[in-house]
Amino acid sequence: MSTTSSGSQALAERMLTDAYEFVLSGWCQGAAALDECSRPIEPASAFARKWSALGALERARRRSPEPPGLALEAFQRGKLALTAAMNDVPQAWNDRPDRHQSEVLTALAEAVRLVDLPQAVPASAVEDVEDLDDVAPRWSLDREPFPARAAETPVEP
Repeated sequence: MSTTSSGSQALAERMLTDAYEFVLSGWCQGAAALDECSRPIEPASAFARKWSALGALERARRRSPEPPGLALEAFQRGKLALTAAMNDVPQAWNDRPDRHQSEVLTALAEAVRLVDLPQAVPASAVEDVEDLDDVAPRWSLDREPFPARAAETPVEP
């Protein structure tokens, strides 16, 4: 892992931890952040009092003292980890009517754990494929046919 990559990883973990703290102090749905009167506001605003999971992560990025490029890279890593922890688009997951603050906090804590997992398969693990016909398809008509639609089903007299 390069120095930049490890710095990005550590910063992503710190951003997610900060996001956890923001959501712990106040959580919202339907907006990235809300002020004390429950009006939508920019997540990084000094007047923000409640945050969605993604809004809290955005606040952590915008308030980071790190160089903007590193902060953006760390934010992207954190967002990928958060997406993996939620197994969904973060804002949509956060805004579900049956969602609870405790679930959002759990997802943020899980994202901290996931941020250090490899983001991609290393190039050395991928073999060159010379002939695509030698590679088995993920889905095959021979193995798993689609069920016939009602209009396509032959009608016997």
